[in-house]
Amino acid sequence: MESSGSKCIGKKGSEKITSTMAAVPDQEEGASPDLLQNTPSNIAKLEDLIEQCKGRQKYLAQSRSPSDGEDVRWYFCKVPLAEKELAASVPQTEVVGKSDYFRFSVRDSLALEASFLQREEELLAYWWKEYAECNEGPKGSCSCSETWDDHGLYFVEEDRVGVPVKGGLYEVDLTRRHCFPVYWNGENRRVLRGHWFARKGGTDWLPVREDISEQLELAYRCQVWHRRTFQPSGLFAARVDLQGKTQGMHALFTGEDSTWEAWLVFDTSCFSFGRGNWVKLRRGFQPSGSVKPTQDELRQQREEEMDDYCSQACFFWNCQVLFLLVISSLWSMV
Repeated sequence: MESSGSKCIGKKGSEKITSTMAAVPDQEEGASPDLLQNTPSNIAKLEDLIEQCKGRQKYLAQSRSPSDGEDVRWYFCKVPLAEKELAASVPQTEVVGKSDYFRFSVRDSLALEASFLQREEELLAYWWKEYAECNEGPKGSCSCSETWDDHGLYFVEEDRVGVPVKGGLYEVDLTRRHCFPVYWNGENRRVLRGHWFARKGGTDWLPVREDISEQLELAYRCQVWHRRTFQPSGLFAARVDLQGKTQGMHALFTGEDSTWEAWLVFDTSCFSFGRGNWVKLRRGFQPSGSVKPTQDELRQQREEEMDDYCSQACFFWNCQVLFLLVISSLWSMV
């Protein structure tokens, strides 16, 4: 699948450079390429912008439980999407696999979240439409069809403009949740919004797929732990049945307002709680905090360090290219 990148700096290239500078949505300061750098001042500006978004309020922590948080992190898949493969069709598992997805840098993640909140209703409507297209039908066969016209779910605009990330080398199409290169032709990579996280026995919290995350968030806002009953396992908990690719999957909420905890349960054939058929859940991103980070966490940190390097290098590169474009324009007027 072709991306919107350009291999040479011409009219199209100059348009891309200009769009790359729009690092902060709906702000005049976004015309400066230094806003693409992963610096404390840029992070603070984006945090302020997010706090001003009306949609942000519902994502704030509503309890004092250690399982509660409000930090959203965005991820991208290291494996490119196949041609005509919809982002909603992956990952196949409810919790992403270790090393399958990498975190965007803090600045990039905040920029994506700010843009998402400003268009949340529109973006979620499209996302659920795409998810429905990828969902399995009653006979177990994937309902992904090839009947959509050129302006349907499989149509990707050649000159699309997204949210600049990685120093402006890439952009993110939030509608289709694609990350694509700007200055060269390349493949689309799946982008995932991490709001609920699961821990599979280790110390790292891994993002939960968006369709499951949305259902968990609805249960959280209803404070479902107030409706606890005795489960077949003997646990006093509130059960929330989840719609997904795994039959019988559900979440269990225990505790009170300041102590609630949640688990994602996969195997309903075993009523004994805690035999490898469940994973711990939390709301909001949280670093592992381990003295000895896992190999996966070290890879995540290296990826973020690479983003920092790209943001610094691309700042100077963009300035040089803009200077050449100005000189070229002045020369053509002579």
